[in-house]
Amino acid sequence: MAFAGIDRLAYPGNAFMAGLMTNTNLLWTGFYLAPAPSQGNTSWMAHLADLRAMGPGWGVAPVFVGQQHPNGPGSHTLTAEQGRKDAVSAAQLADQAGFASGDEADLPGYPRIYLDIEIGGTLPSNFVSYVNAWCEVIRSDQTAYLPAVYCSFKDTAAQLLASNDDLIVWVFNINQFLHHHDQALPDPATFLVPEPTESGFAGATAWQWIQGFASVTTTLPDGSAKTVNNWDLDSSDAPDPSHPARTWDDGTGTWGV
Repeated sequence: MAFAGIDRLAYPGNAFMAGLMTNTNLLWTGFYLAPAPSQGNTSWMAHLADLRAMGPGWGVAPVFVGQQHPNGPGSHTLTAEQGRKDAVSAAQLADQAGFASGDEADLPGYPRIYLDIEIGGTLPSNFVSYVNAWCEVIRSDQTAYLPAVYCSFKDTAAQLLASNDDLIVWVFNINQFLHHHDQALPDPATFLVPEPTESGFAGATAWQWIQGFASVTTTLPDGSAKTVNNWDLDSSDAPDPSHPARTWDDGTGTWGV
């Protein structure tokens, strides 16, 4: 069984996220740790506790946009030394957001941080060295976290898993639904939930299957309607990608842990 997720660079506001939690089948959201080397929007950072308190509580996927391929935008310092520095920064940002304290510390397992890699295909050796060093520090006793990655389904995921077999992998593959955004919402309250194993990479535990979905409308807690533009749509085997061991009872609409 997979669970519907959504992500967006800028936080859309507590009322909008509360409306989505109440009125749709969405259960988890991306959560940007920032300022990061290639992403400076910090609007999510103060809202982890808010998200967990909405209804039964959102699952979240903390995302760190580190160094990127020289062919794309962002910062491009692709060395092992930089990987280690960025891992420390990612862990500090996750600490700042609250992922290792309070009620979060009672959730099962160590939280996962998703290193965001925007360019697909086979990565050059210096990029792999950067990722390997980042993962090594994240999984070490220097942090309270474990590594995960957001990357392309095509070659990148398999390449990184080959040297980091403990990775949780969230892939992007928008090809299957590129011209079928109309299929995303079978009805206004229900998002399609494709299985991550059908993403083009069988080892994926999460799948970003649409990028740039035009708009999402929901009813806010005060009864008014609001539309927010420009979303990415996702699915995940784990209802809470930050803590893959958490369980969800779909019948009662409650978390097992």
